[in-house]
Amino acid sequence: MKKHLAYYLLISIIILSCEEILFEEDITDDIVTIIAPSDGSVIENTSVSFSWNAVDQATAYRLQIARPNFENAVQVVEDTTVTGTNFSTTLVRNDYEWRVRAENSGYQTAYTTAAFSITESEDFSAREVVLSSPQDNAISSNTSVTLQWETVTDANNYRIQLLDDSDQIIDENTSTTNTIQLTFPEGITTWQVRAENNTQSTLYFGRNLTVDSMNPAKPVATAPVNETTLTNTTVSFSWTREVVEGTKEFDSIYVYRNEQLTDLATKDQVTSPTDITLESGNTYYWFIKAFDEAGNQSEASDTFSFTIN
Repeated sequence: MKKHLAYYLLISIIILSCEEILFEEDITDDIVTIIAPSDGSVIENTSVSFSWNAVDQATAYRLQIARPNFENAVQVVEDTTVTGTNFSTTLVRNDYEWRVRAENSGYQTAYTTAAFSITESEDFSAREVVLSSPQDNAISSNTSVTLQWETVTDANNYRIQLLDDSDQIIDENTSTTNTIQLTFPEGITTWQVRAENNTQSTLYFGRNLTVDSMNPAKPVATAPVNETTLTNTTVSFSWTREVVEGTKEFDSIYVYRNEQLTDLATKDQVTSPTDITLESGNTYYWFIKAFDEAGNQSEASDTFSFTIN
């Protein structure tokens, strides 16, 4: 009887301890106080910073932005969770409504909502060019890239520049529309756009783009050597490959159970050397292919075979 009592006491202590660990403060009745943009704000800037006061015991905040409002939303342009009490983004000219709530693992507050509008400055030179695509720090395997941005009221044309890593201009073009297709060099290039009219121009607004059109080098399989016989089911694979300058490269191994390479035993992203456990009593066929962050891929290495007795 004493043993049973001690056992139940121990279980109760464990349960209480778990409840203490998992306990979260109930923040349901708390209110998130918006700082900016406040309700009814008119902002002459497409770069908008959102801020609010912290809620005690909140671990994150859910922020949403709708156009023109949540009741009649044409688009929810942002729906994100942040751990701090501020968030920045770029928006086009329009009416918006934004809301934020506090959350922890067990509870959440009600949303606090505010409406605001984005307008263009009366001063043409103070207006912003909102870049659309490609996204900042995008990677492309194609040297021919289409650039797009939002139109700026009263602009007659747009000036587009490509800058190298020393901020030297390597190409300059103009366009009367909000898009242009340009040829980029290999590597990291900054592209920037400004709006112009007959007498004024805006500042330049830019993003970075990495172009890598080069395929990784063909890997060379080294072990296990072709047509070898093994007794251990844990097989050590190795290969070599020259690194091609560009984006990050990685290797994938393909191991098949048949010479036609249709019965896949395993495929994985690996580094040389790597150990893989397989079944005995089979003959396997394997090769390596290399890939990079731009989506380029190498030729497959020569296919080697081995048998595990």
